[in-house]
Amino acid sequence: MPTFQLEFEVLCVCGAGLCARSRVSYNRGFPQVEVEPCEKCLAKAEDKGFDSGYDKALKDYPQKGD
Repeated sequence: MPTFQLEFEVLCVCGAGLCARSRVSYNRGFPQVEVEPCEKCLAKAEDKGFDSGYDKALKDYPQKGD
């Protein structure tokens, strides 16, 4: 079976390099690239989820005096 070598960069949609957070493994005899999300995007998603939940709680449970 012929083989070849391929070099490439792995980037997050935000532009952060993910090469150190990536690894190549084999599944059913085929190579696959596994990538962990970048810390910046994880933090952004966490902040967005917190803000969304906080805003919903304020609407659902108004404070006294509102």
